[in-house]
Amino acid sequence: MNKLEHTVQAFDNDLAGQERLVLEMGGLVEAQLSAAIAALMKRDTEAAERIIAKDSDVDDYERKIETGALSIIARRQPMAADLRYVFGTIKMAGSLERMGDYAKNAAKRTLNLAKQPDVTIPSDLQVLGNTVTKMLHDVMNSFSTRDAKKAEAVWQRDWEIDEIAKRVMKKIVADMGRSAVRQGGEANPDVEGQTHLLFIAKNLERVGDHATNIAEVIQFQLSGSWTAGERPKGDTVSRPASS
Repeated sequence: MNKLEHTVQAFDNDLAGQERLVLEMGGLVEAQLSAAIAALMKRDTEAAERIIAKDSDVDDYERKIETGALSIIARRQPMAADLRYVFGTIKMAGSLERMGDYAKNAAKRTLNLAKQPDVTIPSDLQVLGNTVTKMLHDVMNSFSTRDAKKAEAVWQRDWEIDEIAKRVMKKIVADMGRSAVRQGGEANPDVEGQTHLLFIAKNLERVGDHATNIAEVIQFQLSGSWTAGERPKGDTVSRPASS
């Protein structure tokens, strides 16, 4: 192997290592989100505590990815597609870290909700959580396969998350109103619990936004240009026909 071949192989190994870290981080965050939704629906405090404790692992991955990217840029001076790829991994790690924070936040709120068994958790909140988790799974799959069409499909689903989140939050706000009426406007522990649910729903909506961000990064990595136009929204997109 000559010096040039050795350099190219070393560079390829650097890129492969960076990809592995991003995929591992994505898998960890997906597991954290899935576990957070399950813990919430079951009010499982032990599971919630494990999720909170594991968040530091998510942060560690972000630091490794950032450090690896900066090292590659400094040592290899990548150009064009390679530079886009390395730059994109930093952006992706940032979005994944935020998703991990939202999973941790949901787990923390689950600890409070476990003390308020009378507060009803809307079933659509689980639907929202499962949907954004699937979006994350799909977008990480598109990254590993370099599939721009799969990334585009995730990007197009932003409207779906918005619609489910609106439905969930509308239900929670209605429950808060009924709880306040029952108490005659006085302090009500149910309202506190419902407020936790409202924040969880909003955070899950943000998870969907970050999955869409990652889809845009992947398209940039592959094409060299950012996705043009506004993301599809529930009040503007043509929905699939009901079967």
